[in-house]
Amino acid sequence: MKARVVITADGQIALFTDEGGFESGKVQIERLLKALKLDGVQFSEVGQVEQHRHDGQEVQAHTHS
Repeated sequence: MKARVVITADGQIALFTDEGGFESGKVQIERLLKALKLDGVQFSEVGQVEQHRHDGQEVQAHTHS
């Protein structure tokens, strides 16, 4: 799985997948979050996985932590 991790100036972390559709991207992000938690990474809050797309782009799945 390929994923992008974006850390914003206010400390939010966003995870993005660009492969496949929304449902497969959602599963990939949920698996990644679970693996990070098993490795001891703690999140104060995890948002819902959302669909994001601009005109002409493939569907992306992402969440903010």
